[in-house]
Amino acid sequence: MLKKISDLFAGLTMTIISGAFLVLSLILLLTGKEVPLNPAWITILLSGYPLIYLAVTRLVYEKWISSALLISIAMAASVAIGEFFAAGEVAFIMAIGAILEEKTVERSKRGFSS
Repeated sequence: MLKKISDLFAGLTMTIISGAFLVLSLILLLTGKEVPLNPAWITILLSGYPLIYLAVTRLVYEKWISSALLISIAMAASVAIGEFFAAGEVAFIMAIGAILEEKTVERSKRGFSS
């Protein structure tokens, strides 16, 4: 179940939605307007969950400290000090990186099979 949620959140559509909420958070940050729930939280949830899932599964099952774990720690530290936009930005950038990595692997596989 947790894997399915991670796969759902890791897709291109959710990353675009996540980015839209991050842009909204930036607009609010730049204009100085405050809302009860910072939109960056949606970005943190949508883009951060797959990253945290990957970090925890690698740590627990493979006993491997990966870059995903270190990035998750940075994201959690940003949240802890109240920098929600920064946490969302880290999560969003990593989500874009994961999509680009996936697309690169797909193209490489097609190149080898041709």
